[in-house]
Amino acid sequence: MKQSLFIIVIFTIFSGASWSIWEYRHATIPVTDIDAMKKVEYKKGTTFEKIFWIDKYEVSNGQYWRWDESLQFPEHKVDYPVTGITWFQAQDYAAHVGKRLPTKEEWMLATKVTLGDEFNPWDSIDRIPYVPEPGDTHIYRVGKFWRDRTAIGLANMSSNAWEWTADTLRLADSSLAAIVKGGFIYKKKKLHFKGIEKTDTVRVNETRPDLGFRCIRDKNK
Repeated sequence: MKQSLFIIVIFTIFSGASWSIWEYRHATIPVTDIDAMKKVEYKKGTTFEKIFWIDKYEVSNGQYWRWDESLQFPEHKVDYPVTGITWFQAQDYAAHVGKRLPTKEEWMLATKVTLGDEFNPWDSIDRIPYVPEPGDTHIYRVGKFWRDRTAIGLANMSSNAWEWTADTLRLADSSLAAIVKGGFIYKKKKLHFKGIEKTDTVRVNETRPDLGFRCIRDKNK
Protein backbone atom coordinates (compact mmCIF):
# COMPACT_ATOMS: atom_id res chain seq x y z
CA MET A 1 0.00 0.00 0.00
CA LYS A 2 1.35 3.40 -0.93
CA GLN A 3 2.24 5.65 1.96
CA SER A 4 -0.21 8.36 0.86
CA LEU A 5 -3.07 5.85 0.63
CA PHE A 6 -2.16 4.43 4.02
CA ILE A 7 -2.25 7.92 5.55
CA ILE A 8 -5.66 8.59 3.99
CA VAL A 9 -7.05 5.32 5.37
CA ILE A 10 -5.70 6.01 8.86
CA PHE A 11 -7.01 9.59 8.77
CA THR A 12 -10.46 8.39 7.66
CA ILE A 13 -10.64 5.82 10.43
CA PHE A 14 -9.46 8.34 13.02
CA SER A 15 -11.93 10.99 11.82
CA GLY A 16 -14.82 8.53 11.89
CA ALA A 17 -13.93 7.33 15.37
CA SER A 18 -13.54 10.90 16.64
CA TRP A 19 -16.91 11.91 15.21
CA SER A 20 -18.61 8.85 16.72
CA ILE A 21 -17.16 9.65 20.13
CA TRP A 22 -18.17 13.33 19.87
CA GLU A 23 -21.67 12.41 18.73
CA TYR A 24 -21.98 9.82 21.48
CA ARG A 25 -20.95 12.25 24.19
CA HIS A 26 -23.03 15.14 22.89
CA ALA A 27 -26.01 13.18 21.53
CA THR A 28 -26.51 15.41 18.52
CA ILE A 29 -29.80 14.37 16.96
CA PRO A 30 -32.28 16.02 14.57
CA VAL A 31 -35.10 16.07 17.09
CA THR A 32 -37.91 17.19 14.80
CA ASP A 33 -37.32 14.39 12.30
CA ILE A 34 -35.75 11.57 14.27
CA ASP A 35 -37.37 8.15 14.43
CA ALA A 36 -34.48 6.37 16.13
CA MET A 37 -35.54 3.12 17.72
CA LYS A 38 -33.73 0.11 19.13
CA LYS A 39 -34.80 -3.49 18.73
CA VAL A 40 -35.50 -5.43 21.91
CA GLU A 41 -35.30 -9.21 21.68
CA TYR A 42 -35.78 -11.27 24.80
CA LYS A 43 -35.03 -14.94 24.39
CA LYS A 44 -35.93 -17.54 26.99
CA GLY A 45 -34.48 -20.89 26.06
CA THR A 46 -35.03 -21.20 22.32
CA THR A 47 -38.14 -19.03 22.16
CA PHE A 48 -38.32 -15.28 21.63
CA GLU A 49 -40.90 -14.15 24.16
CA LYS A 50 -40.70 -10.43 23.36
CA ILE A 51 -39.67 -8.62 20.21
CA PHE A 52 -40.42 -4.92 19.86
CA TRP A 53 -38.78 -1.60 19.02
CA ILE A 54 -38.42 1.20 21.57
CA ASP A 55 -37.51 4.87 21.14
CA LYS A 56 -33.83 5.53 21.77
CA TYR A 57 -34.70 8.93 23.23
CA GLU A 58 -37.59 10.46 25.13
CA VAL A 59 -40.13 12.15 22.83
CA SER A 60 -38.96 15.75 22.41
CA ASN A 61 -40.83 19.04 22.33
CA GLY A 62 -40.06 19.30 18.62
CA GLN A 63 -41.49 15.90 17.82
CA TYR A 64 -44.64 16.46 19.85
CA TRP A 65 -45.15 19.94 18.39
CA ARG A 66 -45.31 18.48 14.89
CA TRP A 67 -48.44 16.64 16.03
CA ASP A 68 -49.89 19.34 18.30
CA GLU A 69 -48.83 22.87 17.34
CA SER A 70 -50.56 24.30 20.40
CA LEU A 71 -47.62 23.07 22.48
CA GLN A 72 -45.63 26.03 23.75
CA PHE A 73 -41.98 25.85 24.75
CA PRO A 74 -38.85 28.06 24.55
CA GLU A 75 -37.17 27.82 21.16
CA HIS A 76 -33.90 26.62 22.68
CA LYS A 77 -35.73 23.66 24.26
CA VAL A 78 -36.89 22.08 21.01
CA ASP A 79 -34.78 19.02 21.82
CA TYR A 80 -35.82 18.75 25.47
CA PRO A 81 -38.26 16.01 26.52
CA VAL A 82 -41.87 17.05 26.12
CA THR A 83 -43.38 17.31 29.60
CA GLY A 84 -46.53 18.68 31.20
CA ILE A 85 -48.84 16.35 29.27
CA THR A 86 -51.33 13.83 30.55
CA TRP A 87 -51.25 10.07 30.16
CA PHE A 88 -54.09 10.36 27.65
CA GLN A 89 -52.16 12.87 25.54
CA ALA A 90 -49.10 10.63 25.54
CA GLN A 91 -51.25 7.70 24.40
CA ASP A 92 -52.85 9.78 21.64
CA TYR A 93 -49.48 10.92 20.32
CA ALA A 94 -48.13 7.36 20.34
CA ALA A 95 -51.16 6.12 18.40
CA HIS A 96 -50.78 8.96 15.90
CA VAL A 97 -47.22 7.88 15.02
CA GLY A 98 -48.12 4.20 14.89
CA LYS A 99 -46.69 3.32 18.28
CA ARG A 100 -47.89 2.86 21.85
CA LEU A 101 -46.73 3.38 25.42
CA PRO A 102 -44.61 0.56 26.85
CA THR A 103 -45.88 -1.53 29.71
CA LYS A 104 -43.83 -1.46 32.89
CA GLU A 105 -42.56 -4.93 32.03
CA GLU A 106 -41.50 -3.88 28.54
CA TRP A 107 -39.82 -0.71 29.84
CA MET A 108 -37.82 -2.73 32.36
CA LEU A 109 -36.96 -5.39 29.80
CA ALA A 110 -35.60 -2.76 27.41
CA THR A 111 -33.23 -1.44 30.11
CA LYS A 112 -31.77 -4.86 30.85
CA VAL A 113 -31.39 -6.53 27.48
CA THR A 114 -27.81 -6.86 26.22
CA LEU A 115 -26.16 -7.77 22.93
CA GLY A 116 -24.32 -11.06 23.15
CA ASP A 117 -22.09 -11.13 26.20
CA GLU A 118 -22.10 -7.37 26.79
CA PHE A 119 -22.70 -6.17 30.32
CA ASN A 120 -25.35 -3.66 31.22
CA PRO A 121 -24.01 -0.29 32.44
CA TRP A 122 -25.97 -0.62 35.67
CA ASP A 123 -23.94 -3.71 36.53
CA SER A 124 -20.85 -1.65 37.26
CA ILE A 125 -21.30 2.12 36.98
CA ASP A 126 -21.54 4.01 40.24
CA ARG A 127 -24.22 6.67 39.96
CA ILE A 128 -22.55 10.00 40.69
CA PRO A 129 -24.86 12.84 41.81
CA TYR A 130 -25.26 15.61 39.25
CA VAL A 131 -25.24 19.16 40.62
CA PRO A 132 -27.81 21.29 38.75
CA GLU A 133 -27.21 24.90 37.83
CA PRO A 134 -29.20 27.59 39.71
CA GLY A 135 -32.74 27.85 38.38
CA ASP A 136 -32.67 24.49 36.63
CA THR A 137 -35.93 22.64 36.14
CA HIS A 138 -33.95 19.39 36.30
CA ILE A 139 -34.94 18.55 32.72
CA TYR A 140 -32.26 18.59 30.05
CA ARG A 141 -31.71 17.95 26.36
CA VAL A 142 -32.53 14.38 25.41
CA GLY A 143 -29.39 12.29 25.41
CA LYS A 144 -27.42 14.85 27.46
CA PHE A 145 -26.19 12.38 30.05
CA TRP A 146 -24.08 10.24 27.75
CA ARG A 147 -23.10 7.81 30.52
CA ASP A 148 -26.75 6.97 31.02
CA ARG A 149 -27.03 4.48 28.14
CA THR A 150 -28.18 0.89 28.21
CA ALA A 151 -26.20 -1.87 26.52
CA ILE A 152 -28.28 -1.47 23.34
CA GLY A 153 -27.97 2.32 23.36
CA LEU A 154 -31.18 3.58 24.99
CA ALA A 155 -30.62 7.02 26.51
CA ASN A 156 -31.80 8.48 29.82
CA MET A 157 -33.59 5.48 31.25
CA SER A 158 -32.34 6.45 34.70
CA SER A 159 -32.17 10.23 34.38
CA ASN A 160 -33.89 13.28 32.91
CA ALA A 161 -37.69 13.10 32.64
CA TRP A 162 -39.83 10.45 34.26
CA GLU A 163 -41.83 8.46 31.69
CA TRP A 164 -45.43 7.34 31.43
CA THR A 165 -46.07 3.61 30.94
CA ALA A 166 -49.24 1.88 29.77
CA ASP A 167 -49.90 0.20 33.12
CA THR A 168 -52.59 1.66 35.38
CA LEU A 169 -53.99 0.99 38.84
CA ARG A 170 -56.68 2.33 41.15
CA LEU A 171 -55.59 4.50 44.04
CA ALA A 172 -57.22 4.50 47.46
CA ASP A 173 -59.55 7.32 46.40
CA SER A 174 -60.64 5.27 43.35
CA SER A 175 -58.89 7.59 40.90
CA LEU A 176 -57.00 6.01 38.02
CA ALA A 177 -53.22 6.36 38.02
CA ALA A 178 -50.47 5.16 35.70
CA ILE A 179 -47.07 3.76 36.60
CA VAL A 180 -44.13 5.98 35.67
CA LYS A 181 -40.48 4.99 35.32
CA GLY A 182 -37.13 6.73 34.94
CA GLY A 183 -36.26 10.24 36.03
CA PHE A 184 -33.90 11.90 38.46
CA ILE A 185 -34.26 11.90 42.20
CA TYR A 186 -33.49 15.32 43.70
CA LYS A 187 -31.95 15.13 47.17
CA LYS A 188 -29.89 17.62 49.15
CA LYS A 189 -29.61 19.99 46.18
CA LYS A 190 -28.20 17.24 43.94
CA LEU A 191 -29.71 15.16 41.17
CA HIS A 192 -29.14 11.44 41.52
CA PHE A 193 -29.23 8.83 38.78
CA LYS A 194 -31.66 6.54 40.50
CA GLY A 195 -31.18 3.34 38.54
CA ILE A 196 -34.10 1.54 36.95
CA GLU A 197 -35.99 -0.11 39.79
CA LYS A 198 -37.68 3.01 41.16
CA THR A 199 -41.40 3.27 40.32
CA ASP A 200 -43.91 6.04 40.96
CA THR A 201 -47.60 6.55 40.19
CA VAL A 202 -49.30 9.63 38.76
CA ARG A 203 -52.99 10.18 38.11
CA VAL A 204 -53.72 9.82 34.40
CA ASN A 205 -55.28 13.29 34.09
CA GLU A 206 -52.45 15.06 35.92
CA THR A 207 -49.41 16.76 34.42
CA ARG A 208 -45.93 17.24 35.84
CA PRO A 209 -43.05 19.39 34.59
CA ASP A 210 -40.68 16.43 34.99
CA LEU A 211 -42.86 13.76 33.36
CA GLY A 212 -42.68 12.80 29.68
CA PHE A 213 -42.61 9.53 27.76
CA ARG A 214 -41.10 7.38 25.05
CA CYS A 215 -42.90 4.94 22.74
CA ILE A 216 -42.56 1.41 21.47
CA ARG A 217 -43.61 -0.25 18.22
CA ASP A 218 -44.59 -3.90 17.99
CA LYS A 219 -42.53 -6.12 15.70
CA ASN A 220 -45.32 -6.61 13.16
CA LYS A 221 -45.75 -2.87 12.44
